[in-house]
Amino acid sequence: MMKYPIILSPIAKTRVWGGERLSALGAEPPIGEHWVLSVREDDNNKITNGEFSGKSIDAVLQEHPEFLGTDCAKDKFPLLIKFIDSKESLSIQVHPDDISAAELGEECGKTEMWYIIDAEPESYIYFGIKDEYSEDEVKEAILSGKDPTPYLNKVSVKAGDCYFIAGGTPHAIGGGNYICEIQQNCDTTYRIYDYGRPRELHLGQAAVSIKKNAIGYTNKGNLLAKCEYFTSELVTVDGETLIDAMPKKFASLTIVKGNGCIIAGDDEYPVCERDSVFIPAGEEKYLLCGNIELIKTTI
Repeated sequence: MMKYPIILSPIAKTRVWGGERLSALGAEPPIGEHWVLSVREDDNNKITNGEFSGKSIDAVLQEHPEFLGTDCAKDKFPLLIKFIDSKESLSIQVHPDDISAAELGEECGKTEMWYIIDAEPESYIYFGIKDEYSEDEVKEAILSGKDPTPYLNKVSVKAGDCYFIAGGTPHAIGGGNYICEIQQNCDTTYRIYDYGRPRELHLGQAAVSIKKNAIGYTNKGNLLAKCEYFTSELVTVDGETLIDAMPKKFASLTIVKGNGCIIAGDDEYPVCERDSVFIPAGEEKYLLCGNIELIKTTI
């Protein structure tokens, strides 16, 4: 059996704050997210190409655990990758880190990275606690039901920006943003403030999870993020670029702009914006052709 670049079909998620960028794919609008690399109990991408076409990525990885590589734990897939289209602002929220998640009985923490693909003028995010406020002050405000936005940094964003959000960092995506999100394989979110929407808040869990110094860093050059959970880099293809599989770990290629193809041996696979490609661990070489901007993520 020859390993090959596995292209995945996205899973559409309806969100109250979603926009029109992401096609419906059978989900009810507004569509806020496409999960493009998801190996979870109820959310597994389908494969669209090659001999595994029609199978779920989870089923194929169970049949071929060698595709994950020896550096990847076999008990739980480590990554979840999404596209996010925020027509309106998301809730002010926080995800736990691994320590808080264990304390709260959650599966694991959630550290993530946002790459801003496009942003409307005056778009922003909330990102971390302002210097002048202590962690305890913010927790007290949360537990008393106050609007937390005055305590948080409001940051203007533009296409090409990247933000690393360690577990414990209070944050929110503002309206008008189109983002690729790379994260730990966890969907635990504690809402702190939701602009009057009738959705559940999780003030107690949020207060346990929030950390003052959990911001991390923004990107430097093509290296978008590097942490214990994942490494992501921006790759630009203008003509041809060779991508090597890695003997000990898989890679994910997330197409954020453009279109082209991947050539593997005698086979050619077209790819375009929002496609997600799983590269099995191994010794293979793949030729990317076209005009493409992609994020390559490894563990």
